[in-house]
Amino acid sequence: MQKRTYRMVYGFITLLALVCLIDAVATAKRHNDTIKASQTEIKQLSHQTQNNQKAAIAYEQVESSDIRNTDDFQKTGHQFIVEMFDLLKKQQLNDPKSKVANDKVVSAFLGATFGGDVDEGRPVIKLVEEDMTYSKSADGTGIGFGQVTYTQSGKKQEISLLMHMQGNQITELQVGKVRDTSGSGGK
Repeated sequence: MQKRTYRMVYGFITLLALVCLIDAVATAKRHNDTIKASQTEIKQLSHQTQNNQKAAIAYEQVESSDIRNTDDFQKTGHQFIVEMFDLLKKQQLNDPKSKVANDKVVSAFLGATFGGDVDEGRPVIKLVEEDMTYSKSADGTGIGFGQVTYTQSGKKQEISLLMHMQGNQITELQVGKVRDTSGSGGK
């Protein structure tokens, strides 16, 4: 009987030691995972801090005269409008492109000024004037907003443009006052 009691005590102690060992391993793994997560978080915060410092340095280097000087945006906007009206003068529009705008911007402008085929043929479209105002932010992006007046088959038309610019490229164009070009007069 005493042997059996000793075996049970040894078995219980061995089982208790095994449970303690498993708990110690699990605790060590949790601590290790916590340390790794903390290190990852520290790396991310450090990287974000470095990016913020770079942005702050770049922002401090920008002078207010840089923001007020919108000559480059005016040149880009004017070049785009002239290119588009040169394209509209052509009888065929095969793969229209612009040096200062992406294909979506070109498509939006052409679709708003000349909506497609007209039964009587292609109308004569001519630029009358552009009244655009440009604004620039410290990061080099900006907008151009205003009215473009043109004639389409002798009728005066106006269209409102909002150009989103980055660098010397027009990245997005929003168009207002889309006119009916079907010849039906909007009926």
